[in-house]
Formats: sequence, structure tokens, C-alpha cells
Amino acid sequence: MFPTVVIPLVSTCFFEIGCAAIIGNATGGVRGCVIGSAGSGIIMVFLVGFGSYFFNNTIQQWMLVYGGQDFSLWGIIEGLIARLIG
Repeated sequence: MFPTVVIPLVSTCFFEIGCAAIIGNATGGVRGCVIGSAGSGIIMVFLVGFGSYFFNNTIQQWMLVYGGQDFSLWGIIEGLIARLIG
């Protein structure tokens, strides 16, 4: 499905998915914690996977090591805009 293998980083999972778990626990208890963490993890893998496709010839290796959900999301949006313009 993706041109590269996506293995989530421990630090990225801790800071991004951990925040989703805390917010989910505060609003929905254990059920919200599990659903928030699972949803955030799935979204993170898909965003990094699609982001690696858009950054294939530029900063793909750096993005796969240091990128997170926010970097991948804005990169995909900017990549789509750049392909429409260029």
C-alpha cells in the first residue's frame, strides 16, 4: 500500500498518542482512552505512509525518522496544492 515500511517511533507514539489517551480518559473513561489511542495510532500510520509518498524525492528519509502527524498532514496538503499549481 505504501512505498515504504512504516514503523511508528516510540517518542512520537508517546507524545502524540499519549495525549489522545489522556484526553480520551478525561472525557470518556477507559473506553474513550482505548478508542482515542487506537484511532490516533491508525491515523498516524496512514499520514506518515501517505506523507512518504508525497516526499518521495525530497526529504522522505528525514520525515520517516523525525516526522509526526502534524508534519505529515500539512505536507500532504501542501503537496496536493503544489501539484495543482505546477
